[in-house]
Amino acid sequence: MTQRPTGGGIRRSASKSSSVVTAARKLHQPSVRDAEQLFLAAGSQSVEYGLRANLLERLFVSPAGDAKFPDLIDQVLAAGVEVLVVDDRVISGLSDTRTPQGLVGVARMPEPISNIWSSRPQLVIGLEQAQDPGNVGVVVRTADAAGADAVLLGPGSADPFGPKSVRASAGSVFRVPVFRVEDMLSELSAAQSNGLVVRGTAANGEVTLFSADDLDLGSPTLWLLGNEAHGLSEQIKQECDQLVSIPMFGGAESLNVGIAAAICLYASAAAQRD
Repeated sequence: MTQRPTGGGIRRSASKSSSVVTAARKLHQPSVRDAEQLFLAAGSQSVEYGLRANLLERLFVSPAGDAKFPDLIDQVLAAGVEVLVVDDRVISGLSDTRTPQGLVGVARMPEPISNIWSSRPQLVIGLEQAQDPGNVGVVVRTADAAGADAVLLGPGSADPFGPKSVRASAGSVFRVPVFRVEDMLSELSAAQSNGLVVRGTAANGEVTLFSADDLDLGSPTLWLLGNEAHGLSEQIKQECDQLVSIPMFGGAESLNVGIAAAICLYASAAAQRD
């Protein structure tokens, strides 16, 4: 039942069996997300970023979420977005966490940019077969924090619009262009043609990240990181302008992909701002 219109948005109740809830639950399926160009954004931070980006289509809220985030819900209504009050079971079914905050939005995927390279980006990061959705989300968040221009995801990488990736991105998926590419080698060539240095990470790189004499980190750069278990493929390595290793000063043999991405991105971001 419709309760009240506020600022153009409608606030009403919805049951677990309603068509709008059923449609939202289907967004857990990657094929449905891609077909509808919609995804689920759980939690206040993701909802707020989606609202700022004008990509929030609908908001589901539990009574607890309604009481905890009244200002945010008022902003959603003021923007003309529909708010649906549902019970905790619905929120649990839409969220991928054990302790959801009581807010789950349905958001549109950002419009893809047709050609990132024509805009002459300064800093881009690409992932080859990064299969862990949490790592993908962390890299998107880190790219946003470091001021990167885009994230490239090669075939076999986790869906950046899956619930775990979106949650790990903490809303940054709404702010940084994310490209899912079919042919990473073609993207490397396009980056090089547009003046970017392609730097891949490798355990036994030609240079280490902190070899100032061998690296011009202030130059426009596409960083490439590989699969969590195996790193970059040999085919990709051969096309990189430089293979760079991150030195291990302690006993660990390697770093998590998200941590390695943060080190590389911030090294370039700092050098580009000197």
